[in-house]
Amino acid sequence: MAERKRYYLSFDMDSPRHREAEALFAQQASRQRTEYVVNSILTAHQTENLEQIVRQAVRDELQSAKLPSPTTLPGKTDTGVQLSDLPGSLIHALEEL
Repeated sequence: MAERKRYYLSFDMDSPRHREAEALFAQQASRQRTEYVVNSILTAHQTENLEQIVRQAVRDELQSAKLPSPTTLPGKTDTGVQLSDLPGSLIHALEEL
């Protein structure tokens, strides 16, 4: 016969998260509640691991990517543009907004 461990599970009904979890737990058939808890724990663990792997992969890619510095960007805009430098049609379009 397989060994079984028993745990006491309680919910803090003052906590919205606990109330939601308890409602989901209570919806399970009594004989399937243990499997529901097992699946929930394993899924949460897998999700955390996957998130860590994706975050690390993104960090690695960002570190290895050669991004141009702001001074070498093509089409760098001049912050000293005067209103008189803009074409008349653009000024009129802005006025209509």
